[in-house]
Amino acid sequence: MNFMLKYRASLIRFGKIFFFTAAILAVTKLTLLFGPLAATSTTAFSFLIIVLLSAFFGDFIVAVTASIIAALCFDYYFLPPFGTFYIASFSDWIALAAFLLTSVIISRLTASAAENKMQANALNKSLGQLKEFGERLLSIPNDKLTLSVIAEEALKIFLLEYCSIHVYGEGKWRHFTGAAQSNLSQEVENRLKIIQDHPNDVMDLADENILGVRYARINKGEELLALLAVKSKTLPAEALGTIAYTIGIRLNTISTT
Repeated sequence: MNFMLKYRASLIRFGKIFFFTAAILAVTKLTLLFGPLAATSTTAFSFLIIVLLSAFFGDFIVAVTASIIAALCFDYYFLPPFGTFYIASFSDWIALAAFLLTSVIISRLTASAAENKMQANALNKSLGQLKEFGERLLSIPNDKLTLSVIAEEALKIFLLEYCSIHVYGEGKWRHFTGAAQSNLSQEVENRLKIIQDHPNDVMDLADENILGVRYARINKGEELLALLAVKSKTLPAEALGTIAYTIGIRLNTISTT
């Protein structure tokens, strides 16, 4: 499953690289058609715009690839001697180096800005979801509050792909899920069996590379009450810990009443 996700991400990245490479080649061809009317500076500026777009809609790798291709086209077609990758003039070397350096810097800054914006939006969305989740847990009467109900509420409110809560007792992990049983549910159960002899050691499952599942402790003070398992492409890591903390607080209110 994780392999398929990586394969899909690689295909998307390759598609973006292909698209922006085609855009650079198209701009190059159009610029050459204008001949002397197209100044070198105009061409460089057009390439920089494409690099900027590649960083915004792609990632740093896409942008750097676009920068290198743009620099090669700029060298081959617009720096003398034309039609070769050889550069005769020292000033042209400086121009090419400045173009490539500027492209990479712009790529890094744009990619970072886009990533930071996405993270900020995700955190803002998670804050609203956390508030709704807390209010929902408090509204459920104690006699109707079960671990499966909690997992179901988390699944719906945070738009998770998968959510379950696991409690260790009598030599095994007991499974409470917010969705119908699935292959993923059984896979998580199998992974949890790995630590059944030492249930407090959950750090081995903190980075679940096979399933794309993340885990968080649900504690009562320092004591482990349960283990929260979720799968989501958009849920920030900070929010996962807060969800588990909120569940722990709600479960503690039941035990003290």
